[in-house]
Amino acid sequence: MSSQAGGLLDQVLLEDIARHCPQQFLKFHQCMTQETPDPNYCVPQQVNLAKCIKYEVPAFQKVQNECAGKLKDYESCLRGSENDTTKCSTELQSLRDCASGTLNK
Repeated sequence: MSSQAGGLLDQVLLEDIARHCPQQFLKFHQCMTQETPDPNYCVPQQVNLAKCIKYEVPAFQKVQNECAGKLKDYESCLRGSENDTTKCSTELQSLRDCASGTLNK
């Protein structure tokens, strides 16, 4: 997947999140854009946003259903590499390719 296609995927998901979870999205964004954001301080906003995304965002639900195996592979890789995303680039690319194909159907 080209970086342009990846950017388009991100844009589609962000637009769907902003449309279906506007308050949660705004509160998390406001928390994270403070002058000196404390990631631990923003955990409640992140949890609320994640719940909304999981249950209210059609694009995410579609990706979650169609790409469940690839999502599990990526999550397993992250757990096994202590959340070092650089070690899971192959799994992430596979997940992004699946998600992009799913949303373009």
